Order: sequence, then C-alpha cells, then structure tokens
Amino acid sequence: MGYNSSMTAEECHDRASICAANAALARSEPVASEFLRLAAQWRAMAGRVIFLGSLGEPGSAVEALDAIALPSS
Repeated sequence: MGYNSSMTAEECHDRASICAANAALARSEPVASEFLRLAAQWRAMAGRVIFLGSLGEPGSAVEALDAIALPSS
C-alpha cells in the first residue's frame, strides 16, 4: 500500500478506523496501545487536512501558521 502525496480527510479517517479495528483485535496491550496511538495521529492529521484546506492557497496556510507562532504585540 503506497501513500499519496496528498491525502484527503476521509482517507485519514479511514486509516484511523483501520488502526482502531486493529487495536481491538490485538492480543497484547502494548500492540493495542500502539494502534490506538496511530489512530489518534490519523484523526489529528484529518483535522489538519480540513484546517489547511479551509485556508485555500498554500501561501495562506504559511501565513496563518506564522501568525499562530508569533506572540501578539
């Protein structure tokens, strides 16, 4: 299974669901915990994809992230 250079939020949610299902099937707690951690990361990635998509142009995303990083004067 290869990764696309650009994933949609739906694809990220699908991967999160797969990880959660694997966690439920895991026979050991460390393996289940790792799958749950991965599921959480995929869900977070979906949120980022949605956020960045709402900004529009890539330049807008960089400007928004710079604004978040800078303290207000």
